Amino acid sequence: MRCRWIGAALVAATLTAHASQPAASTAPAPAWPPSPITDHLALDGIFFYGHVSTTGTFNANAGTPGTPFSAEQDLGLTDRAVQPQIELMARLENRWRFRFDFLDLRRQGNAVPTEDIQFGNQLYVAGLPVQSEIDWRQTDFTYTYSFLRNSRFELGAGLGIHLIQTEATASSPNSPERSDYSAAGPFATIALDGTWRIARHWSFNARGQYFRVAVKTGNGALGVYHADVQYRWRPNLALGLGYQYELVELQVEHSNPNELNGSVRLKITAPEFFVRLSL
Repeated sequence: MRCRWIGAALVAATLTAHASQPAASTAPAPAWPPSPITDHLALDGIFFYGHVSTTGTFNANAGTPGTPFSAEQDLGLTDRAVQPQIELMARLENRWRFRFDFLDLRRQGNAVPTEDIQFGNQLYVAGLPVQSEIDWRQTDFTYTYSFLRNSRFELGAGLGIHLIQTEATASSPNSPERSDYSAAGPFATIALDGTWRIARHWSFNARGQYFRVAVKTGNGALGVYHADVQYRWRPNLALGLGYQYELVELQVEHSNPNELNGSVRLKITAPEFFVRLSL
């Protein structure tokens, strides 16, 4: 009997000693260096120095075709867009990313056309002054999923929704006549977004979005392309230089006789400098 108790005591002591030993430590995975791949929330403050080209044609309600014109050459609008911008990126879990961009481009011009311009229902005669204004507001929402993601590379694809509103007006100081063209609506694009961390502090980033659509009331195309190089100065602060190219083509056929039919083509090419704050 005594042997049984002694044996039981030895077994219990052995189990207790084994349980009291610390478990083998598992080394944590090394942290990825800070980069756009690790940012969960980022705000970019952008200084935008763009070159703008705008062409259009606005037909009269009676069906008279409008005169093709260049807003910069024929109407005196500036071809420069120097303005600040903001961009917001939020990462949902690890692979889903949401990006928000906003562009508000407003330009006014005064010119004396050298040729007659049929701008909607109004004919602007050569040699007489014309005042014009073109406003372009664009809000972009882009949602992508990163099917490739590691410490050096990230590549994702998704969809973008673009809310575009444009308005073009022209008037003559010596006439009560005024021409007004407007178009607004949503636009969708297919998006690709990628990052390559070149070195510990450097990364190259590029993205592109494009789609063309045709509907009963008109058609349009939108292409947005961006590339930049970032230097991660601090874990939550980066400086960058980038370049953006955007081309928008809209053709609208209003059923309302009080609204003008026509087309607008806007091209923006712009180098950028930006500061990125991130978490």
